[in-house]
Amino acid sequence: MPAFQAEPGMPYWIDLTTSDLRKSTHFYSEILGWDIEELDDGYRLARLQGLPVAGFVPRPEESQQPDTWVTYFQADDIHAECAQVEQLGGRILVPPTQVHLGFMAVVVDTAGAMFGLIQPAGEDSFIAAGEPGTPVWHELTATTCYEQAIEFYPKLFEWATATSADELYTTALVEGAAFAGIYNAQGQFPPSVPSFWQTFLGVGDVDGIMDRVEQLGGEIIRLPFDSGFGRMAIIADSTGATVTLCNAPEPVEEGRESDPLEGIDLSDFTL
Repeated sequence: MPAFQAEPGMPYWIDLTTSDLRKSTHFYSEILGWDIEELDDGYRLARLQGLPVAGFVPRPEESQQPDTWVTYFQADDIHAECAQVEQLGGRILVPPTQVHLGFMAVVVDTAGAMFGLIQPAGEDSFIAAGEPGTPVWHELTATTCYEQAIEFYPKLFEWATATSADELYTTALVEGAAFAGIYNAQGQFPPSVPSFWQTFLGVGDVDGIMDRVEQLGGEIIRLPFDSGFGRMAIIADSTGATVTLCNAPEPVEEGRESDPLEGIDLSDFTL
């Protein structure tokens, strides 16, 4: 499996905060082929062909929040970027904390969406993406304050963006290649539903995996459908966390599975 060099401001990591580590890790290992490693602090690290792809965090017993996936963006200086989040009108939920992967923080943007910042340990920042078993797209559904959201992220991360003619979708770009989007969903959800980030996870055959989702205790929220991103389905996993599964092509493998590609041009890579 190839690994891609991440850039500051790009999606870098995903964590599932779960009320039942055993059920969650079993579900995703069966659906996505992840190998699960238990670390000494209770954190579970998911790997695919040796490369880390996601994490599982125990949900505090006193928490009233549902199980949920959190998308983390790479930070050059996590303390400075947390300060900038507040300057731009966002909030800090969990201040920078040192963990196995580096320093991580959880924040809220001006549209009310929760996301994370991560300053990776070490100098290399490689991610696995764009194929079955890995993230293939990252999207903010802005149920309110879409205009504020499309101003917040370019200021925080210095994104280049492009907004559709109907002003319903804004795409984040690096060297012309899309890596994330912001969807204008104002008026499409009840007022009680806050804006939210979601990561689309790749599978080989989204239609063929639906029976397995239900067998493992998940629920199909929306049956497979065709979209601008390809064939996808929306499900709830075995503890109720919502996730979007999306068809992704199998990669053309060259060299050793866990070796980063040399000389990769990010402009040729679109999630």
